Amino acid sequence: MNRDTQQYISAKEKRAQLMTKGFCVFENVLDLEMIASLNTMSEWTITQEDPVHFEEHRSQGCIIPYYKFPHPTFAKLIVHPHALSVFARLGFDDPKVWSGFVISKPPHTPPLYWHQDGVLWNHPISITDKPQQYFLMYYLVDTNRYNGCLRVIPGSHLKRHTLHDLDRKAHELDEVQRASNMKHPAFQQVEGEIDVPVKAGDVIIGDSRLLHSAHANQTDKRRTVLTIWYWPAYASLPEEVKKLIIDHITVKREWVSWIKKTRSITQSLIPIYEGEAKAPSWCNTCTLR
Repeated sequence: MNRDTQQYISAKEKRAQLMTKGFCVFENVLDLEMIASLNTMSEWTITQEDPVHFEEHRSQGCIIPYYKFPHPTFAKLIVHPHALSVFARLGFDDPKVWSGFVISKPPHTPPLYWHQDGVLWNHPISITDKPQQYFLMYYLVDTNRYNGCLRVIPGSHLKRHTLHDLDRKAHELDEVQRASNMKHPAFQQVEGEIDVPVKAGDVIIGDSRLLHSAHANQTDKRRTVLTIWYWPAYASLPEEVKKLIIDHITVKREWVSWIKKTRSITQSLIPIYEGEAKAPSWCNTCTLR
């Protein structure tokens, strides 16, 4: 069996895992030079943020949109050829970008709460296995359960879990965002969870509907992840879903400004919809039964 055949089988298996489990990992997507550049960019971005933000989002550490403090390196990551080749290997040849964040946990900070990020729960597509919104997570350091690696509940994008009974609005409460009540159910160990430790340079691909969280950072060093949200099969999405996507992003002046500044390299990844379909209402409360 030659190397190309092995890679094809591997990608085929990873796609199957992505569809059924809700996530998969590709190793060694970024080289050391790119990782160093992203760490420099992330540190710069973090210094631009108001210190109050870190207290208000103590569970996350910080969550800074890529367009809030624009940096050319983030744009390069969005269009990175190795990242896009991962989509191609999974069978997605024309992904579109939506949002992205610098998410960084300072030393000795609490875990991230359990949540899912699906927003299409008022549309029938949300309860199917059709490709929808996916995240790409690039951790900039090796991760493990001691410095805040990802935790997931495999299959929870397609099957209801007890955590879905938590009101999604509960995650917006101060006691959760600020991690002031560590007895809250959103912070507990739950049935079916697994850790997803990775090496710097790997990428985790996951379904937005997947229940996920992260361990506490118990170390003396910052743990940063860059999360980018894509619609990997945008062309095949229902028109009303495309309308929701466009309506959401075009009202953000910072995003529109970012597009203008990065158009020369990001144009092919920007979603476009000019039809007249009516968008479904935004809903991030799981409707699985």
